[in-house]
Amino acid sequence: MKNTFIVIALALMSLSCQNKEAKTINYNILSGNIGSTKGGELNISSLNGFKKTINVTDTGFFSDTLFIPENGLYNIRFEQVRFAPYLSKGGNVQLNVDAKKPASTLKLSGDNIALNSYFAYKASKNSEFMMNRETSYNVDESDFEIKINNFSKDLEQHLEAVKDIPEGIKVKELRAINFGRLAKKSNYEFMYGHLNKNRDFKASDAFKGELSKISFDNGDDYLYSSDYQQMVSNNIREKAFNYYEKDSLPYPEAEAQAITEINNETIRNVELYKSFSMQLTRSSDKETDLNKFLSASTNEAHKTSIKELFESLKVLDKGQPSPKFENFENYAGGTTSLDDLKGKYVYIDVWATWCGPCKAEIPFLKKIEKQYHGKNIHFVSLSADKQKDKDKWKKMIADKELGGIQLISDNDFNTPFVNDYKIMGIPQFILLDPEGNIVRANAPRPSDAKLIELFDKLKI
Repeated sequence: MKNTFIVIALALMSLSCQNKEAKTINYNILSGNIGSTKGGELNISSLNGFKKTINVTDTGFFSDTLFIPENGLYNIRFEQVRFAPYLSKGGNVQLNVDAKKPASTLKLSGDNIALNSYFAYKASKNSEFMMNRETSYNVDESDFEIKINNFSKDLEQHLEAVKDIPEGIKVKELRAINFGRLAKKSNYEFMYGHLNKNRDFKASDAFKGELSKISFDNGDDYLYSSDYQQMVSNNIREKAFNYYEKDSLPYPEAEAQAITEINNETIRNVELYKSFSMQLTRSSDKETDLNKFLSASTNEAHKTSIKELFESLKVLDKGQPSPKFENFENYAGGTTSLDDLKGKYVYIDVWATWCGPCKAEIPFLKKIEKQYHGKNIHFVSLSADKQKDKDKWKKMIADKELGGIQLISDNDFNTPFVNDYKIMGIPQFILLDPEGNIVRANAPRPSDAKLIELFDKLKI
């Protein structure tokens, strides 16, 4: 009888353990509806290496299960929607938003509703501050100080009203609010000078004093505060530009040098990851660059992600069939598809009217178009402008007397052609052969003498 009780007790203990294990949930359910969209991909990420893409239907509905590594803030990106809610294991979050008016229409429900409503309010206020640049920045230093201090106090009051904040979040968020204030302050000199058309404007040393005391080595703040992240990234770019000018290093090398000097391992890993994610898509020697990254990074999730990116980029190797576009509006009238251009080489400039570096290439592109007029090559300028900015696109073509074949994407950066080429920054130039196969997915720019060398090599 005693043995029977022992067996029963052990069985009950085992059942109890199984029940506890069954109740352990390591996922969050994210769902919602997005208005004013034709559908597409909603991207979720965090700087600890988590990435997930959710399909949004043409009616705007989406739903997915996210196996998140830890509770925390996760960045959501879809068209103009930019939001970072708090996601927890075992929780669920629903959001409803209009893609064209995200700041004013974002509504949330589900778990951590009070906290995520605060984050939605914060995102809305920050968007409002930036959208009203003239009102926000075109004031003297003392008034600007008052403005950003009041901005921070307002957020602090809204945060204080949130009940049952998860452990540790309140302290981090209060620090993040202050970093938001400092980030606005660091933008003041440029914005005030820009708004007043005075590039030589300098803010006073007294105004900038606290900015010089910011430490850029706090990994916890970096992973939590987007404003702190941006200030760290700006600091790296400043150092990289100095190396670029002073030591005549190619910019990718100058940036790599600036990143390797970061003491904090977490920050160094993330900045390496962001940099290589951009560089690898443009690299002419992807395998060498991949190995450089793998030897420099100590973050296994980042390594896995970069390896996956490397494998996905193989479809853009020389000789592979090019991704296609169909029926893009042609400035000259009608529509044009990539297949219409077969029979000649095709040099594609992916650009936009708002892109400064794109516009800087225009004089060089016009010169090359003239030089190769009537030869075995089409010059295509593919605008990634939004459809609502189509008139700006047409006006710039007319004003600058742009030649070649002028097309506009049917859905700005969200069109499959741009996504399939994994374009992360513009301008990007693409060269295809007469059969529609890739010669260079990232061809030299018109301002680069190597472009003519390439054309000569191909006997265009």
